[in-house]
Amino acid sequence: MRPSIPDIARKLADLYEKPFGGKVSGRYRISPKMLRKIADRKKLPDSFLKDLTDEMFELGFVLLDMETHYAVANARTFASYRRLGEASFESTGERPETKH
Repeated sequence: MRPSIPDIARKLADLYEKPFGGKVSGRYRISPKMLRKIADRKKLPDSFLKDLTDEMFELGFVLLDMETHYAVANARTFASYRRLGEASFESTGERPETKH
């Protein structure tokens, strides 16, 4: 019986805390082949990846599709990023598109 999406998300989240690749813990990348193995699936359909991404977010993690691999990071990683406001965007000499 293949693991559920919450089980897969928990496994990916747990791996964040495990030492491997020369690091004690932290963000990592995973190949589609390894993700298929963990999920016990032959394919990774878009609907599966969306549900897995949503479940990872509920656990406080981000799953990013980087085309050749997937990246797993803690959602807090992005909390300290600069926020782009309209004034900052306009200072680049560009104007945001408005929909009519």
